Amino acid sequence: MIHILRSSSSLAKVLILPFVVLILALSLLVGLLSYFAGRHAVVSVAEQMLDQTADRVALTVQRHIDGATSVLESAYPRGLPAAPDINTDLDAMRARFWSATSMHPELNNYVFYGNRSGDFVGLFRFAPDDAELRVKRAAAGYRSAYRFDSIGGQLSMPKNDETKFDPRTRPWYAAGQNSDRDAWSEIYINYWDKDLVATRSRRVLSKNGQFEGVIATDVSLKALNDFIRDLHVSARGVAFIMESNGNLIASSSGENIYTDKQGQVGRLRADASQNQIIRSAYTTLQQHLAEEENVGGTNSTFTFQGPDNETIYASYSWVRDNAGLSWVTVIAVPRGDFLDTLDKNARWTVVIAVFAVIIALLLGLSVVHWVVRDVRRLSRAAARIGKGQMNVALKIERRDEIGQLADSFMQMQSELSTDKLTGVTSRAALLRYLDAAVHKRGRRATELFEQFTVMFIDLNRFKAINDKLGHEYGDLTLIEVGRRLRTIMREDDVVARFGGDEFVLVFWGIAEAAFADKVRKKIEDVLAPPLECLMEVQGAEGMTVGASIGVSFYPQDGKDAETLIKLADHGMYEDKAAGRKNEKDGGRDHR
Repeated sequence: MIHILRSSSSLAKVLILPFVVLILALSLLVGLLSYFAGRHAVVSVAEQMLDQTADRVALTVQRHIDGATSVLESAYPRGLPAAPDINTDLDAMRARFWSATSMHPELNNYVFYGNRSGDFVGLFRFAPDDAELRVKRAAAGYRSAYRFDSIGGQLSMPKNDETKFDPRTRPWYAAGQNSDRDAWSEIYINYWDKDLVATRSRRVLSKNGQFEGVIATDVSLKALNDFIRDLHVSARGVAFIMESNGNLIASSSGENIYTDKQGQVGRLRADASQNQIIRSAYTTLQQHLAEEENVGGTNSTFTFQGPDNETIYASYSWVRDNAGLSWVTVIAVPRGDFLDTLDKNARWTVVIAVFAVIIALLLGLSVVHWVVRDVRRLSRAAARIGKGQMNVALKIERRDEIGQLADSFMQMQSELSTDKLTGVTSRAALLRYLDAAVHKRGRRATELFEQFTVMFIDLNRFKAINDKLGHEYGDLTLIEVGRRLRTIMREDDVVARFGGDEFVLVFWGIAEAAFADKVRKKIEDVLAPPLECLMEVQGAEGMTVGASIGVSFYPQDGKDAETLIKLADHGMYEDKAAGRKNEKDGGRDHR
């Protein structure tokens, strides 16, 4: 082209140069239109996805708390009059409370009732076959606790607690007494495990229609915080739930309480979060909530400037019920999480358009088709999800921003429902318990944590089960082993799955070698019988698992969790090696 311009007349140059400029302008225009069309489409889909994700999280939260309504109705059906004296109705209340705590045991395992005379009855479920009936009569100066194992099971001898307690002074009692419908008390921090708890209560009337007492149930918010913390929004995206006053209930960082310099624990506000996106989202959200209150409605999606002045796209959804609950769920995702690659591609398109005019034009047209095609598929999928379809398949195989966006939101969808293999304590929880123990935290720290024993268990012959029968039966074996180990544990002790076929047992309040030897024998005995889960499996007759065991004692062997685990793990390997040597020498060994 330069050669033509040099050899041509001024008229030819006049004709050629405008054409070249026109093609260049068109190429740049197509490239820019491709970029802005793609960005608009991706942002549009992202906003729809954020909106739907916020609504689905709100729906999950709603399901989390809705069980409290049915629990209260089961514990004290509406219209059932309350007797002035709890003694006349104690057996019936105990049966109803057992049924109520069986409905949602992971969330609502405590139901209790207090009357205007100051009497109190509560039932706490530790396990499906383990409950405690707590009774406080106004005339008595103590509260009695009776353990039992079934709906009509025999009560144990009482354990009396002389701590001053009057149900009429509790917030849940005041909330239920002063409302003619179900009511939520203020969220409070559980003293024992430092988790948030909400209480739903309802007034109960006497035969003559007068106020007689309040029925209530606790709803633990720990599972809700764990759900939000484990929810994958995007690489830097966050999710959080807060009350309308700004107090955090759950967040992606897991923070919802704080501890001051004096060791006092309190509720954490969203504007005091360590996460800058949460703080900025809360500040911007106040304007939207004010607009919603004054105008009567507003768009649930909004944007704000985050760290490094980056645009953050966010969406919120209300969680409300007829008992006064008023929570907000918020999802926020930085612009770069789904537009960085698009921005880079657009810049390359402009560069190519400058140096290759005709190719840039064709490339720009192809980019329009390439971008819009899959964006439309994303948009249709978002619309289907918005109509309530849970498992929408997206077969978009690309590694750019659109593929990342599709993968990110599909991963969010799949992570909304997960489950664990065994019912024993997790590794993370175990480490938290040990850390609390060595730092003497907890209501019974002096009694339980002054000394304790850690036993590290590695299953023998487990690999043979996996190799011969498959991982399905290996999983069943782990479940049964966890169940057997729980049978030898005391009430406060811990059995945890550390990983793979490794388990850790913790026995609070004792750190003696003789005790560890007795427990070792119990472990061998409880694991010795053939596995019940393999009894009808061909080729698995008589299969058993053994255990190599290592032990460490606190505080003799170590004063932190890591050291105690390492020493017990080392002891386990020595035990396993000794077992192999015994077999090699011809001896009989259960390892």
